[in-house]
Formats: sequence, C-alpha cells, structure tokens
Amino acid sequence: MEPASINELFAILLVRDMRPGDRTIQVGANMPMARAAAVMANLSTHPDARILIGLGVQGLGDGAEPPAVHPFLFDPRTLAAESLMFQSRIFDDMSRPDVFFVGGLQLDQRGNINLFGIPDGQGGWKMRGPGSIGLATMSAHCTGYYIVMPSHSPRTFVERVDLISALGDRTERERLKLPGGGIRLVLSPLGVFDFDDAGDMRVRSLHEGITVDELREATGFELVIPDDVPVTAAPTDDELRLLREQVDVHGTLK
Repeated sequence: MEPASINELFAILLVRDMRPGDRTIQVGANMPMARAAAVMANLSTHPDARILIGLGVQGLGDGAEPPAVHPFLFDPRTLAAESLMFQSRIFDDMSRPDVFFVGGLQLDQRGNINLFGIPDGQGGWKMRGPGSIGLATMSAHCTGYYIVMPSHSPRTFVERVDLISALGDRTERERLKLPGGGIRLVLSPLGVFDFDDAGDMRVRSLHEGITVDELREATGFELVIPDDVPVTAAPTDDELRLLREQVDVHGTLK
C-alpha cells in the first residue's frame, strides 16, 4: 500500500492515542487531519463518540454515512444534518469536550500556543493569525487536547511565544487551578512530543528518516531528548485502508 502522507500519519497517530473515556470530540477549525481522526475513531475504537465539528454535532450510529473530509471547516460539501440545534445548545454541549485538536503559528517549550499573530514591534503585525476563538476556554476546560503543527522550524517552535492564545504551561495551569487535563501530545512533521515532569517539551519519537541533529536544528529551543529515541510506528495497512476507503475518500490528506 502507498506510504502515508504526513497528514495521514497525523490522523492515525491521533486515533491511536485517544483514550477510552473520550466520548465528546471537538474538532478545531480547518484541521482536516483532526476531522479524519475523529471519524476514524468513531468507526473503530470509539463507536459511541459524539463529534462536534464547527457548530454541528455528528454521530455515526445506525449506519450513518461518514462526513467527507475537506480542507475548510465550512466547505458546503460537508453540510448535511439530521436535525438543527439552537446556538445556545451547541455551546452548552461544547463547554467541556473530552478531547480537542488545535494548531498554532507558534508553539513554545512549555506548550503555549500563539494563534493571534506575530507582532512587528510597532503596534502592528508582521503576520496576522486567525485568532483564538474559543481556544482559551477549550484548552482550560477540556479533559485533554492535541497540538498538531504543520510546520517544524525555529519560527514555529520558539523558546517563548509572542502572545498566548492557549496556556499549555503545566506550572501556570496548576497555579491558576485550570480544571482541564492539558496537552496530551504535540505532533509535527518531524516527530511526536510530550512534556516531562518539569513541564518542558520532550521527544517521544522521531518519524522515519529524521535524525536528532535535524530535529535540534529545526527547533528554536532545547528539547528534552532521551538517550534512545524510538522511531514513530508506521501506519498499518488496516489503518490506511480505513482512513482512505471509509473516511478520506477524496484524498484530502494525501
């Protein structure tokens, strides 16, 4: 079978790490790999899950057809529903999901995310991001969340973010008594990361063909690197078959 693309790998890694208690899954905006992961989980390991996509609720019980995976959250090709809900009810349901997924313009050593933008130092922006709609609340309250970074470079993996859209720093979360469980994993094109007991980012595995030296050069801070770093387990044929034939049937993630 054709090897997995990086976005297909992301989706499969997310499914593998989801917990048995993840019943309510919130998919972030414009994250097709997370949407695919949620639907894959619902078709396999989490048949009772409720998937919150944008302002809709998806469930795949009773033989319902999985929603198509498209790059943009509000792609009209994804508009299908069995019922309508008032917005107030939707936000009640979204108040504390078990798990959600997010990306970032910047991610720092402590797990803080910046989605606001990169300041130019003169009151303006070098780059304006999408903003952090709902992100502060989600990251504070959800049982656990995953960070998926589509780019890994010293510009995206920085020692300290310019602005904080979501507080990942474990020490600060404990000081503020935030109720949620915090970050579970960080995924990037180079590897998989978690955080050590001190709250610093640690290498959990490197993707096939990536070296520790390449990782260090691409990271803007000192990572915690174990003596023996494993290679990320490649997707199995069964995982790829489920993803490609039942979830991402249009090949958006390739």
